[in-house]
Amino acid sequence: MKGAETLNNSYFNNSLAAIMAVLILATSLSACAAPASRGSFIEGDVAGGEAETLNWILAADASSFGYVGYTLESLANYDNQFNIILRCLAKDIEVSPDGLVYTITIRDDLKWSDGSRVTAEDYVYTLKNLMFSDWLNYNYRDDWHEDVGGQKVFVTPAVVDDTTFTITRKTVQPEFIYTLYGLVPYPKYIAVKYEGDVDAFTRAREFNDLSYTGNLGPYKFKQWLKNDKYVLARNPQYFLGKDNGAPYFEEYVIKMFGTSAVMQAALEAGDITYCGIEPQNVAKFKKMHNITVYTVPTRGYNIIAYNQRANGWEGLRKKEVRQALSMAIDKETIARKISLGFAEPAFSFIPSSSPWYSDETVVKLGVPPLNDKQKAMQMLKDAGYEYMKNGDRDILLGKDGKPVKLLMVTTPGSDVVESMSLLIKQELAAIGIDVEVKWVQWPTLLRQYMMNREPGTDKEPRYNNGPLAVSDEAWDMTLMGHNTDPLAPSGSRVFFASDGGLNSFGFFNEQVDQLFQQIRSEEGLDKGERARMYGELARMISEEQPVDFITYTRANRGFQSNVKGIEPGINMGYNYYLWRFE
Repeated sequence: MKGAETLNNSYFNNSLAAIMAVLILATSLSACAAPASRGSFIEGDVAGGEAETLNWILAADASSFGYVGYTLESLANYDNQFNIILRCLAKDIEVSPDGLVYTITIRDDLKWSDGSRVTAEDYVYTLKNLMFSDWLNYNYRDDWHEDVGGQKVFVTPAVVDDTTFTITRKTVQPEFIYTLYGLVPYPKYIAVKYEGDVDAFTRAREFNDLSYTGNLGPYKFKQWLKNDKYVLARNPQYFLGKDNGAPYFEEYVIKMFGTSAVMQAALEAGDITYCGIEPQNVAKFKKMHNITVYTVPTRGYNIIAYNQRANGWEGLRKKEVRQALSMAIDKETIARKISLGFAEPAFSFIPSSSPWYSDETVVKLGVPPLNDKQKAMQMLKDAGYEYMKNGDRDILLGKDGKPVKLLMVTTPGSDVVESMSLLIKQELAAIGIDVEVKWVQWPTLLRQYMMNREPGTDKEPRYNNGPLAVSDEAWDMTLMGHNTDPLAPSGSRVFFASDGGLNSFGFFNEQVDQLFQQIRSEEGLDKGERARMYGELARMISEEQPVDFITYTRANRGFQSNVKGIEPGINMGYNYYLWRFE
């Protein structure tokens, strides 16, 4: 299952500790008597970060995968040191010597809610009949493609027995195993009732109330009141809780707030258990005896995406114009004055925490010497645009002779996002560009601005319906966050490849496509060669600037001090099912 940086157990978000560490901990807890489960753990979030759907195969946003992840474990995950830890796997995935056959063995104690066993057939059915189907819009299908003779084909899953299945490739893909670790199933016995009918599948009660998840997660769905709270109840049948009684909270609640300020006030008052702390409040919360604040790295980065589709300003389809805009925005000021040092300037989709990050190859727009407004203005002139004077201001004119005015859409609720938006508006005003900031809720941003379709066709809206597709609402820029798997950043092809399922901003570059393909080929088996290709890919994307990489972020996470069992780190939610009150 794909996801992003949230406190849950979905693959991209978090990871789990090495299997021996969990076994040792479980033995220790049982020997000393398992902690009693009690109370409600209440996680605070701002309304702009709420999930879109619980029917995970239809999701694109991290929150949706996160919400589902509390009830449905993937095959394996990472701990804070990026060690692989098994979840639904009985043993680690076996790879044939030629790198083409992957053998997956699942545990034999996994159950659906009707008491029937989860079998290899459920996983294979989910792959072949749902994820690989033409009738469902699964945004990450590219992870399961391979190029054979110039044609894209899916890998081949096959059932071996009740607990074993294989996936066979025709080509080598060095990072494919990380995709496999994130796999979760649908129950075949339910899904067959809706197969082929996208509307029925989308509305299926079982998939929207997660009533099928059995013992596969530490919590079970209880209630979801949109824009208010998402409530989960302790799952006493959880397969990893048999020996230690986990999880240790009777309820896990995600409570929505209108703003981060109100949310943090609730943490201070003791009304919630955990929330993110914005930079300007970290020092204050660190002084509170009842609050513990952990500062941890993340796999996330902030971007300004430039709309290169036909309903964005035509200048954004020129590399030189995108470079000029990015050159005008001071990333060090954002990192230092807005994030107060809890961020660093970003220049690539590969986070600095990744072993594949290359500082030498990226084009560092937005920091000296490539943070230069006069040079940015000259680049716009060289790209064929003119300026006019309005008092003491230089105003950039579009090809129609009118002042350029750009629309930037983003979500409300965060002081940091609001401050960044206003700074970006100010920075671009200094090179003669007026920016209107529009605040929209997350579901609106996704549906009206990110999803697109080709005009005059009856295609279903998707996040990338090809180069002729446009969104329902016109836009020029959007400020949002992306996440990358540090061990397998080629997964970001979903954003930057021409056929990437989440390439909503319309970036199409054959050389970039080719490099993603080479990294995921036999050429990438040599780690030195893969590092070189990642460096070249990062250089090319940073030069093309389809998005302006703003900052890599460090998170400040505030907890009530009576929460124990937390292991701070980049994937600190990996063992959340063992957290407890003391």
